[in-house]
Amino acid sequence: MPTTDLIRDAGALAVLAVLGLALAVLLLRLVALPLAGTALVLDWLAEVAARPLHAAAGGPAGTGVPR
Repeated sequence: MPTTDLIRDAGALAVLAVLGLALAVLLLRLVALPLAGTALVLDWLAEVAARPLHAAAGGPAGTGVPR
């Protein structure tokens, strides 16, 4: 059975809906990868920026200002 017959039997709108959904998933996955990388970089930068604060507070425990 040729592809055109299968599309005609299933309905053109149903086939277009499935193709649109597949395209949307593909685009969302492509957008998610750089966003995840950016989140990791921002997390690393926040950790680097907080290091002086941990040292001033007396270490990673951060029990407060040393007396």
